[in-house]
Amino acid sequence: MKEPTPHPILVAPTKEECWEQAQTIDPETGEEYGIERVLKDLEQREYVLELAQKEPYFHGFGMKPCVRELDHWVVAEELLKKYDRLLISGGNRSGKTQFSAKYLMRTMVDNPGARVVAFSMTSQSSIRDQQPAVYGYLPSEWRKPKKNKVTNVSYSVKNGFSEGTFILPNKSQCWFNHYSQQPDILEGMEADLIWFDELVPYSWVETAAFRLVTRRGKLLVSATPITGWTNTLANFQSGCAFKKGMEAQLLESDKVHVPGCPAGTMPYVAECMRDDSAIVWFHTSQNPFQPQDSMQKALEKESSVQKKVRFYGWCEKTTGNYFPKFNKTHIIDPEKIPEKGTNYMVCDPAGSRMWATLWLRVDKVGRMYVYREFPNRAEYGEWALPGDKPQGIKGPAQESQGMGPESYVKEYKRLEGDEEIYWRLIDPRAGGSPAAIRDGASLVDVLRDDCEMEFEQASGVHIEQGISLINEVLDYDAEESLSVVNEPTLYVSSECANLIECMKEATPAGGEKNAYKDFIDCLRYLILFRPEHVTDTSFAAKGGGGY
Repeated sequence: MKEPTPHPILVAPTKEECWEQAQTIDPETGEEYGIERVLKDLEQREYVLELAQKEPYFHGFGMKPCVRELDHWVVAEELLKKYDRLLISGGNRSGKTQFSAKYLMRTMVDNPGARVVAFSMTSQSSIRDQQPAVYGYLPSEWRKPKKNKVTNVSYSVKNGFSEGTFILPNKSQCWFNHYSQQPDILEGMEADLIWFDELVPYSWVETAAFRLVTRRGKLLVSATPITGWTNTLANFQSGCAFKKGMEAQLLESDKVHVPGCPAGTMPYVAECMRDDSAIVWFHTSQNPFQPQDSMQKALEKESSVQKKVRFYGWCEKTTGNYFPKFNKTHIIDPEKIPEKGTNYMVCDPAGSRMWATLWLRVDKVGRMYVYREFPNRAEYGEWALPGDKPQGIKGPAQESQGMGPESYVKEYKRLEGDEEIYWRLIDPRAGGSPAAIRDGASLVDVLRDDCEMEFEQASGVHIEQGISLINEVLDYDAEESLSVVNEPTLYVSSECANLIECMKEATPAGGEKNAYKDFIDCLRYLILFRPEHVTDTSFAAKGGGGY
């Protein structure tokens, strides 16, 4: 009997198992299975393996329609049905690029006229890694070089696809680009799928999102996070809710390796704070075509941090954030914020930066809602961005616009309209400091006398106390259903994107240089003030002055 071809999924039976099967009684016929039938089964197995090799798109191992699907590929495909954005954060050789390449081809084959774009770090890495993976799943009937009015398929190992693109006979087209180009290369394009291989700058993700809207397309990021904590990773992973975990063979079984996951496990599936986004972690052990013993041996002497990155695709911040319980439950649509309540406002003046400002409303049962921020992301951009260090870097919204107290007050009044503001707070250091505008006057004096807006200096107690109080009003039992007896006390409007980002990313690192601190300080001042719903006065969200 010829030796069967080895395969990690369709494992060949041993000779002993073959003889045992041959002697087994067939329940349908009452006769022995027979050696001829065993040999025929083995021939069929060889045929299946040959088909998988020649035609991996239709007969390979990974996604439908194939002989057997890889479990983590199935999970990823199901997530892409439910969510518009998916991050595949994978260990080395976990199959993330192969899955993404096949999903790209699937999009093109199943949707005539589809438009897909694939990005890589450089043109060289695109030709070396990404394009061969895509070409490998091109149906064999379309692999022959062909160019006419519709079809344009030309590929070589040396140069990849001709001119970095190809068009299938069903009019679906794919373009290959790289991050050394400018993000505006996507401007004007409509796409069904945009695939970023390896961690992409988040500015590209934001640009890509607009290119997917009209065709209801999908955004796919596949990467091993070897570069550490990045803006893109932060926007997917910060505040995510773990839904599934898997056993961590390379790590201690009795230790919690990631907060929120049981001891001895690593994250597998998570929902992001954005409702349209999810994460799946491809563990190297899930790829049956990867020699596990060699990878495990290579990582044997590495730190747990490196094992998490290289084998499980997990990257973590070097320092913990201030608000570990802050999640998407706390983010609320603006229309769900009560129209009536008692309104508070706080600002944090800074000479070299814009004045971070928040508005908060308290409803009749004491729930608090941050309903407005200034400067907002839609008009001014990000307040802070993740950088090489945990304290982040200044975003464009912090850049001074040359505004003085009068200009800020004018903008506040414009934003508030006819809202009644019950109490206004100001950073105690800035509010009590001498104002350059008038000798002997504090900034609070100037705002009151010259700008007709009253402020009270906020409490200057220790930062940790304020952070602790914020965590108290964020707290609820996430394991139980939300109810009137189990819900947070503090909510944030989804329009307050800069505050949300700061709450997700702020850590104790960096001190005064922390780029996230200003909005956190504003929130801290508000919560320390212990704002209440005023019941003895008919204050409402509309009407009155407060100036």
